Amino acid sequence: MNEFEYETMKKRRQKVILRLIESDSITTQAMLKERLELEGIEVTQATLSRDIREMNLIKGADGDGYLKSRRVPKHQISHRLFVLFSMAVKRVEYSGNIIVITCEPGMAASVCAIIDELHWSEIVGTIAGNDTIFVITREGTTQQLAVQFRENNC
Repeated sequence: MNEFEYETMKKRRQKVILRLIESDSITTQAMLKERLELEGIEVTQATLSRDIREMNLIKGADGDGYLKSRRVPKHQISHRLFVLFSMAVKRVEYSGNIIVITCEPGMAASVCAIIDELHWSEIVGTIAGNDTIFVITREGTTQQLAVQFRENNC
């Protein structure tokens, strides 16, 4: 498959994803993957996670399905992270220069995307799975950041 074909497939897949989330409450990636398969679109979990992030999809409050998020001004990101943390985060632990954030299933990508939007200089990078986020921090900043995450004072 060449680059043009890949981009065409990606655009088609993302259009279908938008149509699906707008027409029905889709609450998990597994559910979205199943719906895509019914549309004749095979996709890996990694590709689906990437699409969700690129499309700026978030899970709605109160168990609502995925929604198209609108960009939030930088000064409002901290409040958005606070709200999402209070709903999604179950535990925050750290060791060395790694913070491990355990979330409700399916919420890690959304929480991680907001952490990334903060562009904190103390954070080297993040990795999100289904319910776990690894935050790699600069030496000497891990404990301070972990406390902020624990207290939801981002």
